[in-house]
Amino acid sequence: MTTFTSRQEYNAAQQRSEELITKARLAGGFEKLSKEEADEFGNITAACEQYEIEVLKLYPLTGKSANPALLQLEEEIHLRRMKQKDMASFLGISTARLSNILNGKSPISFKLAIALHQKLGFDGNLILDNV
Repeated sequence: MTTFTSRQEYNAAQQRSEELITKARLAGGFEKLSKEEADEFGNITAACEQYEIEVLKLYPLTGKSANPALLQLEEEIHLRRMKQKDMASFLGISTARLSNILNGKSPISFKLAIALHQKLGFDGNLILDNV
């Protein structure tokens, strides 16, 4: 398994991972990747996870960070290169409300759950299981 010795290597691996995800999505699924690409993706994700645990100290997840729906929402904000205020506007809620939700201070409302599903394609079960 690959290991990273710097944040730059980790960031480059994250970028490559996103490239493989995009390629798989456009092709119709991960099964459409070549064996080499699938193996590469597996190695990258394992190495990133190890770096996140050992160096970045992101795990174990507890409290609000253990909510997969919130993690996915934060990831969407990052992937779309949006600011919280832009995502809040896109979802039809206030910036303060989105901030409170992301900080675990407010629950995901039914209205927001619908918006997450319809506008961002979130799995309804993921949302309902974590509200």
